[in-house]
Amino acid sequence: MINADEALRIILDSVPPVRTEKLKLADAAGRTIAEEVVASQNLPAFANSSMDGFAVRAADLEGASSASSVTLSIAGEASAGKVFAGMLLPGSTVHIMTGGKLPQGADTVVPIESVKRKGKRVAFSSAPATGEYVRLPGEDVAAGDKVVSSGDLLGPAHLGILASLGFARVRTAVRPHVRILATGDELVKPERSPGEGQIRNSTSYALMAHVRDAGGKPEFMGIVRDKVKKIQRSIREGLESDILLITGGVSAGQYDLVRNVLERSAVDIRFHQVNIKPGKPMLFGMFDQTLIFGLPGNPVSTGVTFLQFVRPAIRKMLGRSSLFPSQFTAITDEPLSKKDGKRHFIRGIARGDGGVIRVRTTGTQSSAVLSSLLKANCLIILPEQTSAVPSGASVTIEFFRDPF
Repeated sequence: MINADEALRIILDSVPPVRTEKLKLADAAGRTIAEEVVASQNLPAFANSSMDGFAVRAADLEGASSASSVTLSIAGEASAGKVFAGMLLPGSTVHIMTGGKLPQGADTVVPIESVKRKGKRVAFSSAPATGEYVRLPGEDVAAGDKVVSSGDLLGPAHLGILASLGFARVRTAVRPHVRILATGDELVKPERSPGEGQIRNSTSYALMAHVRDAGGKPEFMGIVRDKVKKIQRSIREGLESDILLITGGVSAGQYDLVRNVLERSAVDIRFHQVNIKPGKPMLFGMFDQTLIFGLPGNPVSTGVTFLQFVRPAIRKMLGRSSLFPSQFTAITDEPLSKKDGKRHFIRGIARGDGGVIRVRTTGTQSSAVLSSLLKANCLIILPEQTSAVPSGASVTIEFFRDPF
């Protein structure tokens, strides 16, 4: 049995290089970019107005006041997509709309609500500062700026910037194909009524959601009974993927057959059992470039081991810049204790309270209580060497979804 840090190191060292593909920009939301993007031009590309108003030479309005207004003649109009041709001459102004290109010779915009228009002349009753309400070239992004880093998760703002820079396609990481295989004579499909001693298969559906959330492409292979040949046949098929997740059958019981079958299938077992709770029976191995995880069958154990070990592997396969969620310090509202030397992951409910994070448990920590994950928004992490934490003490927590 190895500790959690060593298990994670072995897994991450086994992840193959990132594979990439070109996608249309419209299809790239939620994908991981696999290239660095440096701006080839300024954004905005030209000086333009941030207000509807009048483009002027600030020098023309020196001394303008409510007692002594300055009147300029309207030389024309500039709107978004319609450029004023020629130079703005002293004593004149151009009616300009938001986004309109600033005419040559103009250096300032005066909002329309600050002036009085009389036909083709405009009266200004205040002297603006040079450059007011003008967006300068490169004010948003300057040519040569790095705007997107390889490993970034592409969101709406990324796509907007990329489109502004002329990208119609972008290189992204290929989503890992993750096959999920459930084992156990006790499992039935959700739509079936369980017979005596049977339960509905819940872990596979939770895992599919976990895989999607992590950036992978899940495929549920179904339920296989606790028969060596059937498990062997299903595992052989499952190995034709980037990651194979097998739930159940990895403990030490009479019908826990997965390790034996994996070894018969020439899988290189890198470790079996991790010093954690829940999730101790977890297994990890490799077959060629395929990562194989044998996850415990209890739903909470499955969820915890996925979050701690499988999710970082998927993120590394994607070349993500961040493999792990942020950890935070919180104040526990109740005493916590454990009697073994394992690292415990306790389901918790964290909340903000006057600038600090407070946390309490979801109640029972049985690995079969799936509702504890439903109630929780974080894991409270008790290190191996910790045996007790009093109420009001600091603990480390890890949110299921990084809040930043």
